[in-house]
Amino acid sequence: MVKLKNRILSLFTAAVIAIAGLGIIPGLSVKAGAADDKPIIVSLGDSYSSGEGIEPFYGQDKPTKEKVKDQDWLAHRSEKAWGGMLTLDGVNGTMKDNRGTNWFFAAASGAETKHINSKFKKSYNYDGKTGSRKLDPQIKIFDSIPAGTVDYVTLTLGGNDVGFVDIMSAAVMKPKTITEAVKKGIEKFESSVRAKLKKAYKAIEKAAGKQATIIVAGYPHIMNDKGFTIENVPLFGSITVSADTAKLINEWTDVLNDRIKALVGECKGEGMNICFVSVTSAFAGHEAYTENEYINGVILKSRAQDLVSGSMISGYSLHPNAKGAKAYASVVQKKINALEKEKSGKAENKTGITVKASSKDGKVTLKWDAVEGASKYRVYEYADGKATLLKTVRKTATSISGLSAGTDHKYIVTAYVDKKWSEIDEKSAVTVKVK
Repeated sequence: MVKLKNRILSLFTAAVIAIAGLGIIPGLSVKAGAADDKPIIVSLGDSYSSGEGIEPFYGQDKPTKEKVKDQDWLAHRSEKAWGGMLTLDGVNGTMKDNRGTNWFFAAASGAETKHINSKFKKSYNYDGKTGSRKLDPQIKIFDSIPAGTVDYVTLTLGGNDVGFVDIMSAAVMKPKTITEAVKKGIEKFESSVRAKLKKAYKAIEKAAGKQATIIVAGYPHIMNDKGFTIENVPLFGSITVSADTAKLINEWTDVLNDRIKALVGECKGEGMNICFVSVTSAFAGHEAYTENEYINGVILKSRAQDLVSGSMISGYSLHPNAKGAKAYASVVQKKINALEKEKSGKAENKTGITVKASSKDGKVTLKWDAVEGASKYRVYEYADGKATLLKTVRKTATSISGLSAGTDHKYIVTAYVDKKWSEIDEKSAVTVKVK
């Protein structure tokens, strides 16, 4: 394996790479390396980054005998994955349009932290073909990128390590065991997964270079917290997941996100160029089994591109759909845009938080994006030049009830970051008329 060090590759070198098969992604026609002034994004991680459940997948149109050898298809890397929707100045179109030059995609469905540095064995029983193949360690994608040219690395990681599949299975099939399953997942994070994640972050930093910003995206709430029923389940008829169970799953997701966010903050404090972005608000009200869901429900029977044909449940289940991928892309894109402004010295000097407000039945609902490093928020009502503290919350949404219809109210939110509160900024106040 030849490691490319030159920052500007000649066409001859690109040809050698293609002929020698040094491209990390089989079947991908490797283009000439990105020039110094061309930004690069690398997308790594698990199924929430690979686009599991969102067809088409790269390689799916190949004949079966070739498909089961194709790392893209085995990893279920979707052509509609959110990483491919991102954009950067200096790049025409989206990242998907520039795969192999400005975008490098190595995320894999089912991946754990160890698969950043180690091979990943993927088994299949598909269309009469049974066997297994090993995906390359995700870190090897950097071998095909000129050193020091990566701008951003995006990823979701850690969910499989803490037993995502086991916890979801318990919620649906063995709800009486869900509390214990959630407890074990949290304990596992602290006892082992936390250290593994940190090791993975450091490996990515070493391979990408310190100039690259690592963007760690969190996980959304999975289930409609009002509960739901899965119909026509073979051998069971219907299965009902209670509101209590669904809420517990979502609360567990919050805990996992908080632990990952805290770890990212620790790494940043140690000098790593890394940040965390929450997607919870973007998915709020769009969980599986809601009217406008961004996440697939439990899909009975395998789909045409599942690695195991004839399975009872599709691997697409409980993964973001195309709308969910767009929600992920929107949140991460907003973070990238802010970072780009900082790099260019155009960052807005705002101490307040932009809040969205709505009203119904004498109640005002406030929502805002998570502030990096914030552990809690204060909600103020602003009137007559004075801010009155209403409440302190840990989530990025709250409501105020008992208000008179037709009255106007102005609200401000501040964040607690690095053991101090941000300033109260009247310019960031939101005014809402009570309905």
